[in-house]
Amino acid sequence: MTTSLLAATAQVTALAWVLALVVDRTPLETVPAFLVGVGLLAVSVVATVGMIVVGGRWAQRMGLVTVAFTVALAMIRPIDVFWVIALATTACALAALLSPALSHTIRKLPSAAGPPPRAIAAPLLLLGAPGLLGMVGNDAEPLPLLVVGLSAPIVALLYSRVVPGGLLAIRIVWPVTALALSPLLGLQAGIAAVALAAAVIVISWGRSVKTSYHPPREVGTTFPIPPELAPREVLDAADIDERGQPR
Repeated sequence: MTTSLLAATAQVTALAWVLALVVDRTPLETVPAFLVGVGLLAVSVVATVGMIVVGGRWAQRMGLVTVAFTVALAMIRPIDVFWVIALATTACALAALLSPALSHTIRKLPSAAGPPPRAIAAPLLLLGAPGLLGMVGNDAEPLPLLVVGLSAPIVALLYSRVVPGGLLAIRIVWPVTALALSPLLGLQAGIAAVALAAAVIVISWGRSVKTSYHPPREVGTTFPIPPELAPREVLDAADIDERGQPR
């Protein structure tokens, strides 16, 4: 229970800052503020679930990314009551995520049965894309910004859930879309979109990413053996004797 409460502070601070943006989104425009909220919620939810369910180091780091993002948001948003409340949740989240009570539940080494780092990094990068684009997207055209920003977590979901076409989407569709629309996003958001697309391409074209999406399958084979060579427990389960006859 303590671990769950500590991990949930990342989501609480994300919700607090989304509420603060709803009250006053200054200096962000409507679409950038919306993308910032989507990015905060997506990253914080995944981080919280990852810390509670698998105790992943990547999940704790994503929680710290959420906190860092809210600090950046605090630096540009006007100060009011909601700003003070949200900043207090940020401080609590930082203390909780770095506390020994949570850290001792986080894996010191990656799980041997878990996916390789590249297979995790690609979708996590896409989850954070809406927030980054929203923070620098005030000068962008609203529709292209929405397309690039909202398609990123959708592609991350398609890949992580092994939906048909998910590997193609993360390797080609989203990077090409981001690069094609980058001229319409203004200077800052355009540079961010190009950098994100380049990073996703480099990461997603690793062999381990494809292997995680299409794990190798081994076809089992069967062959008969004489009953006298079969283990006793197998014979008992099949209810036959050493001569292969029903008992």
